[in-house]
Amino acid sequence: MKLNKTIAIFCLLMLSVVTVFAQQQPQFMQTIAVSSPTAISTDRNNAVYLLNPRRNLVQLDSLGRLITVYSPATNNRATFIDAWNPMKVLAFYADQQEILLLDRFLAPLTSVHLSDFDINNTVKAAALASDDGLWLFDETDFKLSKLDLNQRRVTIETPLNLVLDRAKFDIRMLREYQNLIYLLDYNSGIYVFDNLGNYKQKLPVTGVSYIGFLNNELYFVKEGNLHFLNIYKQQERTIPFPKDKNYTTALATQNRLYLFTRNAADVYSW
Repeated sequence: MKLNKTIAIFCLLMLSVVTVFAQQQPQFMQTIAVSSPTAISTDRNNAVYLLNPRRNLVQLDSLGRLITVYSPATNNRATFIDAWNPMKVLAFYADQQEILLLDRFLAPLTSVHLSDFDINNTVKAAALASDDGLWLFDETDFKLSKLDLNQRRVTIETPLNLVLDRAKFDIRMLREYQNLIYLLDYNSGIYVFDNLGNYKQKLPVTGVSYIGFLNNELYFVKEGNLHFLNIYKQQERTIPFPKDKNYTTALATQNRLYLFTRNAADVYSW
């Protein structure tokens, strides 16, 4: 009798494990057209921001439904979007060296022309800081800097000559998350700094065009898999893609997964 009861409990546990595993597998929902697989972002409410084929900035809610659209005055395409700040959204236009700040309804707040702050070099990447400043990667002077918009001056400068290989770097993005700054170099990895700009470490993740964050994990697409890396414990897990899919980047929220090709995103629930 005890043996039968033990077997029954074991079977129930196995059924529970199988059920949880099945629920964690992404379920395809729809495909949407985009104009960039890297000008993408999420906010703290699991909303998603991306560029549609007309290069307009689109905001989707946590279920993937359209909330609003921002149409810029020109046809220039944003290089990078950062929506993590609870009060504003950043759109960086590298060609124009311009940063556009919008509110949560995608109404423009201000436009920052870097030349107005005596920054006449080439800024390759930009991101919002938690104190409403701006993190910048200056390709000309080869440094990480922080621009204080209220003081109208650069308050932090970190030379990168001893950190990055100037001969073969390829900076793709910059992002602040949980008081750490992440600088993504396609060729050599992810460089991590504290919120004062001090270099901490390099994560040896190469060949990656975009990184995102979900809870305590950093994620990226590489070699046919979606990789999740715990930013504190350095533990990694992966989700394999179907063989016929060639995804290059991803956006992950609590209940939706967006997997991008060059001009489309497949949306999954999970």
